[in-house]
Amino acid sequence: MKFKSFKLWLNIITILALGILIYFSRGQISNTFTGFIDLNLFWMALVVPLQLFNYYSIARFYQSYLHTLGEKLPINVLLKIAFEMNFVNNVFPSGGVSGFGYLGVRLRKEGVPASKSTLTQVTRHSLTFISFVIYLGLALLLLSVFGSASRLMVLISSTIIFLVITGAGLLIYLISSQKRVMSFSAVLPRLVNRIVRTLRRNKKETIDVARVERLFSDLSDDYQHVRRNWKQLKQPFIWTMLMNFTELATIFVVYLAFGSVVNPGAIIIAYAVANLAGLISVLPGGVGVYEGLMTAVLTSAGVPKALAISATLVYRITNMVLFLPVGFVFYQIALRKKNIDPAEISASK
Repeated sequence: MKFKSFKLWLNIITILALGILIYFSRGQISNTFTGFIDLNLFWMALVVPLQLFNYYSIARFYQSYLHTLGEKLPINVLLKIAFEMNFVNNVFPSGGVSGFGYLGVRLRKEGVPASKSTLTQVTRHSLTFISFVIYLGLALLLLSVFGSASRLMVLISSTIIFLVITGAGLLIYLISSQKRVMSFSAVLPRLVNRIVRTLRRNKKETIDVARVERLFSDLSDDYQHVRRNWKQLKQPFIWTMLMNFTELATIFVVYLAFGSVVNPGAIIIAYAVANLAGLISVLPGGVGVYEGLMTAVLTSAGVPKALAISATLVYRITNMVLFLPVGFVFYQIALRKKNIDPAEISASK
C-alpha cells in the first residue's frame, strides 16, 4: 500500500507513539482504570452542565454573529445545530471540513445564504485561534507562578502563539487585497500542482486552482466586512472565550474526579496543541492524534503518564458517550425534516 499523504503519515506516527506509550505504561494504566470505581461522582457529574453550557455558548456565538450579518435565528434551532455539528465533526473524517459543508447546507435550510454561513465558520475559527493566544498567555503565567514552566512548555506555548499570530498576519495581508489574492491563486497552487505532478508522474491536479481562487476571493470579501464591522465582534468573541473555558474546565474537573489537581496552565497548552493538531487529522474527531498529543504535553508538564492517559480517555469517552447520540438524533431529524441530501454536504465542502 502506497501512502502519498503527509497528513496520513503524521497521523500514523502519532497513533503509533500513543500505542507505544500505552503499551509501556499498561501496568500503571491498569491500576488507574481499576480505580475508576473510586472516581468522585460529584466532579464527574459536573461534566454534564459544563458541556451543556459549552453547546449553549456555541449556539449563542452563531446567534450573535449571524445577527451582525442581519440574520435572526432562534436559540433552540442553533442549539440543535451545535449538537449536529459535534456529531458531524466527530463521525466524519476531514479535520473539520465536514462541519463547514454541513453548516452551509443546514443554515441554508433556515434561510441563511451560503456566503454568510461560510463567513460564520471562518470567523468562529479565527476568534478561536485568537482566544488560544490569550489562554496560552494565561497558561504561561500559571505555570510560572506555580513553578511548572519548563523550557519545553514555554517553547510549545511560544511556538503556538507565534504560529497563530504569524499565520493570522499573513492571511490578513493576503486577503486584504484582491490583487494579492489573484497573484497568490495564480502562482502558489499551480506551483504545488506542478511539483506534485513531477513527483507522482501523473497529470492529475492535487489542488483545484479555480476553487482556491473562489475561496480566497470570498475570504477577501468577508475580511472587508469584518474590518468594517469589527466592533460587532465583541459579543461573539466573548462566547468563543466561553466555549474554550468550558472545555478546559471539563478537563480540569475530570482530573479532580481522579483526586488530582493539575496546573490549569498545563491543561490549556495540552488542549491548544490537541485542537490545532485536529486540523490535520484525517481520522474522525482526531481519534488517536488528539489523545496522544494531549497526553504527551501533560506528561511533559509533570503529570504521571498513567494519569494523563486515563484522564484524557475519560474526558474524551464521556463526551462522546453522552453527547454524540444527542447529535445523531438531531442530525437524523434534520435530514428528514429539512430534506437534506448527504450528497449536498459533500458537494459544499
